[in-house]
Amino acid sequence: MSFFIYGAGGHGKVVLDAMRASNQICEGFVDERSVNKWMNLPVFNFSFLKAQENENNVMHIAIGSCASRAKICSELTGIDFFSVYHPSSIISPSAIIGIGSFLAAGSIIGPDVKVGMHSILNHHAVIDHDCVVGNFCHIAPLVSLGGGVSIGQNVLIGAGAIVLPGIKIDDYSIVGAGAIVTENVQSRTTVVGNPARAIN
Repeated sequence: MSFFIYGAGGHGKVVLDAMRASNQICEGFVDERSVNKWMNLPVFNFSFLKAQENENNVMHIAIGSCASRAKICSELTGIDFFSVYHPSSIISPSAIIGIGSFLAAGSIIGPDVKVGMHSILNHHAVIDHDCVVGNFCHIAPLVSLGGGVSIGQNVLIGAGAIVLPGIKIDDYSIVGAGAIVTENVQSRTTVVGNPARAIN
């Protein structure tokens, strides 16, 4: 089995570091830009992997944007995905993490947490007990989700934000960096500030 990272960018560096810390071998990056090497590894375009359909290639999508990650996933037909967990992340045995997700260094996943597919739980994010995080979410560094928080799909929670226990944040919403969320957030809404208020 050969492991590839889709996305020769900054988040790709973070994912590669986590793989190396876990003694997991990465064969290279996949990116549609004209880049020959990234982090001293070869960069291929997707047609290269498609030409090797008989090979057992698996992919991790290392793109920070929730919408871009979802779009790329829908386009990568015939490819299996793998998750990456930094060895310093702490995961409760009762937590469930969807395929293709990434747990960065220092992240903490509490008991009975459910995380969907292809979500990013970034450096030192704390996901407390009984939280639900949907598919294609990005929980940025130093975010704290209190117990029982529910996050929909394609949601970005900005760096350092705090979401109080039991809050629900619906699909395609954005929580600004440093915000403190004290009330539910409707879908496709951006909230900022303390307490967080909608700006759109």
